[in-house]
Amino acid sequence: MNCHEPQSHRSGKLWEICEELVVPETGVVVVGHGTANLVGAAETKSVVAQVDAILPNIPVELGYLEVIEPSIEMAVERLAARGCKRVVALPILLFAAGHAKQDVPQALQEAVARHGLSVMQADPLGLHEQIISLARHRFYEAIEGLDSIEGGSEALLVIGRGSSDPTASHQLWSFVRSTYSSLVSVAKHRFAISFVAAAKPTVSEAVDQLMLGIKGRPPVKRVVLHPHLLFHGHVEKQVEKYLEKMRSQFPSVEWVKVSRLGAAPEVADALVDRGLRCLCRAN
Repeated sequence: MNCHEPQSHRSGKLWEICEELVVPETGVVVVGHGTANLVGAAETKSVVAQVDAILPNIPVELGYLEVIEPSIEMAVERLAARGCKRVVALPILLFAAGHAKQDVPQALQEAVARHGLSVMQADPLGLHEQIISLARHRFYEAIEGLDSIEGGSEALLVIGRGSSDPTASHQLWSFVRSTYSSLVSVAKHRFAISFVAAAKPTVSEAVDQLMLGIKGRPPVKRVVLHPHLLFHGHVEKQVEKYLEKMRSQFPSVEWVKVSRLGAAPEVADALVDRGLRCLCRAN
């Protein structure tokens, strides 16, 4: 493998690099969280199929952490049967929290130990430029065609899944800054973050804070909810319930929801790029 530090590249450049990439006796496990939601599961499989297409010379398998099969153990077993001795794990996770730091590494280590393989785990998607670009695109999709509102009357509430990890708030704020700080169109928005579970503030707490009348500031007329989520599932359904509640509680406010990232090519590109960087660190 010619292992120069991977460059920031668009999808076409990434495909060009990976078409020639050969890493002997190495396979990839794309690790999904696992969901009973059929749409979310289909989106996960779609991303894995895209990763497989980007890496034509490397075996790729899907393994879920929980809820549904194939499990991580099953994915590793399949790679072993395909002649792999080393596994590169690509977690489809947005942030470095409990799953990325504990649950996934433990499941991987247990699986490779049973088959005599070695494993290395790539970083979560985090603030990868493809994810930030896609998040901005989803924002612009949501507000397209909306009438402009006088400065200071719009608010942006970014919603995370939630985690007991002490860095959860810091990581979500880092995402907010990376996504929105360069956008002149949102410079005068009021910003807040919230979480659906396991971390504070809750969505209701954040909305209440945004709606507080502050001397010298105009009342909020529009709130853009930006759930930073990968795929459809329980968490997005919870956000939709909050949205319904807020529209009823604050009928004079316009409520706009940004779509999830979904099975977009940018997600697959970011995963593969994380994998390349992981390989480079190991060689």
